[in-house]
Amino acid sequence: MKRKLFAIMLGLALLLAGCGGGNFASKDGMANAPASSAPSAPSGDWGGADENYWGMGEMDYAPAPEAPSETDMPQGGGEAESIYQNPRAKLIRRAELHIQTERFDESEEALNKLVADCGGYFEVKSVYGGGRRDAYASRSGEYTVRVPAEKYSQFFNSAGDLGYITNSTESSEDIGERYYDTEARLKTQRTKQERLLALLEKAETMEDIISLENALSDVEYQIEQYSSELNRYDALVGFSTFQVYLNEVGRVTQEVGETSSLGQRMAAGFQSSVRGLGEGFQEFLIWVSYNIFLLVILAAVAAVAVIVGRRELKRLKTRESREKKDE
Repeated sequence: MKRKLFAIMLGLALLLAGCGGGNFASKDGMANAPASSAPSAPSGDWGGADENYWGMGEMDYAPAPEAPSETDMPQGGGEAESIYQNPRAKLIRRAELHIQTERFDESEEALNKLVADCGGYFEVKSVYGGGRRDAYASRSGEYTVRVPAEKYSQFFNSAGDLGYITNSTESSEDIGERYYDTEARLKTQRTKQERLLALLEKAETMEDIISLENALSDVEYQIEQYSSELNRYDALVGFSTFQVYLNEVGRVTQEVGETSSLGQRMAAGFQSSVRGLGEGFQEFLIWVSYNIFLLVILAAVAAVAVIVGRRELKRLKTRESREKKDE
């Protein structure tokens, strides 16, 4: 009995030492190791296991891919797709778009259609302004859009139809090394699980069963963690993220370039000033319309105050003139 228990504990110790903690041997180093280097299965009732039963020498791990060079990164509005030529790349692609529009409702409807055409969805959708109190105020929208990775370029290149893009940024991150490392860890834990289950079927004493079930519980927890991490990576890689800021303006900002002539820049500045005065006057009229009743009340109070003041002044002058006559 002691011999069996010692065999079980020895096997578990070797198994955990060979697989745990993320110390993974390479495919070449482990697969080519001599059979004599692997611990032999204990004798007795456990003798059915082969000589590599406790070792991890037969594990086949895929090496982590090299990170792409800067020349492989996408440039110019999502046009470059060379990075996808690496089949082992795991890219997380993100973009941020700032868009001005003179027709907010039409632009938002076009955005909804574009997301649907690309097979994406809105993760966050917020619109500010345009309520009952400020129905004439400018509106703005913030949208977090997720689209399939293969539709990234289609969405990016079509975003210009929503309005005038004032600013755009793109970024990508290759998580291939982390992904394949996690995948290898998951494969290792599943192999450990299979071997522990095989040992559990042969266990004869309650003490052996409890020890094996505890080991299985730890392995199953690791499998759940690694599986969850891989699912998260797949979601980030499979769907690209767009952060879209849609702003309603009276007139889109068409900036004059530095290469424009002095006359063009002066004309643009004059037009901007005129537009500013016009928009300011419109805002003043809107403010008056919201506060018309308050202004009427204030005007009435001011009129009464003027009338009363004039009468009081006239009465004082009359009194002074009478006093002078009496003297």
